[in-house]
Amino acid sequence: MSIDLGAGCGGHWLRNSKPPFTLIVIVLGLAACGADPAAPTNDISAVKEDLTKLQGTNGLIRMPESSSLANGSVHGTYLAARLLDTSFPAVASERTRGELERVLKSAEADLITQLKALVALKRSGSSSWASYGSIIEQGTAALPATVTFANLSGYIDLVDVLVQLEPNARLARLETFDADPGVEHLLSGALMALSNSMYFSNSEEVRSMFPAVQSALPQLIGSSRGKGLNYFRALTAMTNASRSGLGSNDFDKAAEELRTLKGCKEFPSLYRMEPDKASPCSLSISAAMIAVPGAYDFGENK
Repeated sequence: MSIDLGAGCGGHWLRNSKPPFTLIVIVLGLAACGADPAAPTNDISAVKEDLTKLQGTNGLIRMPESSSLANGSVHGTYLAARLLDTSFPAVASERTRGELERVLKSAEADLITQLKALVALKRSGSSSWASYGSIIEQGTAALPATVTFANLSGYIDLVDVLVQLEPNARLARLETFDADPGVEHLLSGALMALSNSMYFSNSEEVRSMFPAVQSALPQLIGSSRGKGLNYFRALTAMTNASRSGLGSNDFDKAAEELRTLKGCKEFPSLYRMEPDKASPCSLSISAAMIAVPGAYDFGENK
C-alpha cells in the first residue's frame, strides 16, 4: 500500500474529517519505528476474502460502514489498493478496471478522484494506467509553491495521492501558523502538518514547529478512548515531532492498544475505529493500521 517518503520514522494516518475523504490514510514510515519480531501469522488471505465481500456491483470496493450500498466507490477501491499493495490484483476484476478507466475518462470527476482511480488502476496490474499521464501532469501543476493553514488540508490530500504516481513531485514549503492545542481546528492542522512533515520541502523545520502542540502530544496519546481523529493524528505526529519528549516505548504502548481494535462481525480481518466490538469496521482505519507493527503481517506479499 505504500512508499516510505519520510526521513527517519515518519508517516501519516487520518486527516480530513469531511466526506468523501474521511480518514484518508497512510505512508508506511511508522513501520520502521518498532517492528515486532513476534508478529502474528500471515493473514493476507483473510483480508482478500473480506475485501472480495466488499466488491460492489460496479466492481469497485464498498466502504464497510456503508456496505449495504450496491455500488463501490473510487475512494474505497483506492484504500483497498493501498491496504493490499502488490496483492491487490487478486481482488481487482475486469469490471473493477473498466470502472476505474470510466472514471479516468469522465469530465465530471474531480482531480483527486481521478488520481485515486489511477493509483488503483496501476496497482490492479493493468498496464493501461500509463495512458493517463495528463492526469498526473494536472496534479503536478496543481501543487502550490507554499502551504499555509488555509490550503494545508487540500495540499496533503493532493500530494499524498500524487507521490504514488510521481515520486519526484515538487514538494511545497510550509509556512508556520499559530496553533493553540485547545482550539480543535488549529490542533488538527498542526497535527496534520507534523504527521506529514515528509511532504514539505522544509521537513526538518516542520518537525520543530508548533511547540505547544508538541508538548500536548503525551496527553493526547495517553488518553486514546473517545479521542477520535486527533488521537490517530497524534500517534503519527509523535514520530515526526522533535520537541514532544516521546519515544519508541510510547509508540509501542499505543500500537498494542490499537491492535485490540481488530475485527467486527462481518469483516474479521479489518479494524474498527471504536473499542466497542459492535462498532463497524473501517477500511480507512484498516489501511492505516498496516503502519502499526503487529497489526498485519503480509510477509512476502507486502
